[in-house]
Amino acid sequence: MGSPPSRAGVAVAVTATLTAGLLTIGATPGRAQPSSGPLAWGSCPAGVSDHPALRCATLSVPLDYRHPQGRHITVTVSRIPAGDPARRLGTLVLSPGGPGIGGLQMPAQLHGPGQPPQLRQRYDLVGFDARGVRHSSPVSCALPVADRAVRYPTPDGSIAHSVAYARTTAEACQRAAADVLPHITTANTARDLDRLRATLGEERISFFGLSYGTYLGAVYATRHPHRTDRVVLDSALDPNRIWYDLVRLGGLGLTQRLPDLTGWIAGRDHTYHLGRTADDVHRRYRALVSHLDRHPVTYPGLVVDGNWLRDFTRDNLEQPDASQFPLVAAVWQELAAAGPEPTRTAATVSTPSVPVTPVPGDNAQTVGYAVRCGDAAWPRQPQRYATAVHLHRALFPDDAGRSANITPCAFWPAPVEAPPRVGGHGPRNILILHNRRDPTTPWRSGHGMHRALRHRSTLVTADTGGHGVIGANDCATALALRYLTDDRPHLPASRTCPGDG
Repeated sequence: MGSPPSRAGVAVAVTATLTAGLLTIGATPGRAQPSSGPLAWGSCPAGVSDHPALRCATLSVPLDYRHPQGRHITVTVSRIPAGDPARRLGTLVLSPGGPGIGGLQMPAQLHGPGQPPQLRQRYDLVGFDARGVRHSSPVSCALPVADRAVRYPTPDGSIAHSVAYARTTAEACQRAAADVLPHITTANTARDLDRLRATLGEERISFFGLSYGTYLGAVYATRHPHRTDRVVLDSALDPNRIWYDLVRLGGLGLTQRLPDLTGWIAGRDHTYHLGRTADDVHRRYRALVSHLDRHPVTYPGLVVDGNWLRDFTRDNLEQPDASQFPLVAAVWQELAAAGPEPTRTAATVSTPSVPVTPVPGDNAQTVGYAVRCGDAAWPRQPQRYATAVHLHRALFPDDAGRSANITPCAFWPAPVEAPPRVGGHGPRNILILHNRRDPTTPWRSGHGMHRALRHRSTLVTADTGGHGVIGANDCATALALRYLTDDRPHLPASRTCPGDG
């Protein structure tokens, strides 16, 4: 396992973790041409992928489908054709999580080392950046870096500063893009998806969605039940909790996942010296974040306080099983030894630079707000959030009220249409996969998706932790691949898969 990294090493590892998601944003527009007829496939935007078979095109779609002849925006799509045309099953559309994450690279990722050959042999693999995201008419609220992070209540539970931030951010978004943001919604992205299907010349499409992509897939399958072939939803959102009640599940998810980490660290007390039992480690962690709330530790370009450590821990708990546990344990150990006073190390931290790009730096945050605030109305009264924070801090103390805190959605304009409906009318062709201890979309959320889709779906539960099942649990992955690639598909029965290892 090796020795824990030095303080400078922790800072480097952490900085790399925080900036990794930004590196691919440094892309410039490619030569793909807009299309309102058959797609004109060309090179992809720089930085998406260097796979030689990946081609991109742009699809023109109405900004507001209520006025289809009005202003149009573009949606950039990517494709790698099936490797075995004689056995081709059709088109498999791939959708990542988010909202706000681009998907152009996904077909190339499935052609990478260790990826299952069945999918790339039997399907045209299609990815896309959803409307407003990255290379699809990107939107921005012009938010500075300091205003892009999730807000926590203060250590005493107050949300006064969060209320001010939420109001200011909502106002900034209205000033920057009031004409566009109301139309960056799941309902409109589902409409774009059907326009893409028709433009590709497909009577039906198969679909794989991860996290937020599961909600998009379920909305599409409800609106166009007979346009779907085989649908796999990995780590599903409960469509009846969109979005206020869904976000509040974060405290439950963290509470269910954290014991996997504390138990793992306790089993290696000879290395980390953080406690011999899971309860001992948990108490040590709580004492550490409480101490950092009062006495942050300063690295060059980075201030580590209690909320920073909470987010760092939560983010790494999303990884399947114990893959990131050594890093988290080493950071906990290093910070526990940092001493009672703020510390500044003389070491320098090398941070990769992000090239100047046409994709706004706050694009992911802007799309996240647009979708979550524009899909469905949120409570307007700050006192309601203050009450919820007080309750959640008692129920889920490790979450510190984060998941119940107020967001800009409390001050967002009312949605322009009713929330999309998800229901069970249509063919039985939807496979839902969910980890039992998912910190981001708890198992209760996946069960809610299954309940909403009724007879159309089955639910396969992997008895493991982390966010994302495909590729992380052998049993569930095999079921999904068999369903997607058999000549005569059979939706497996609902079941539980054992955790790997």
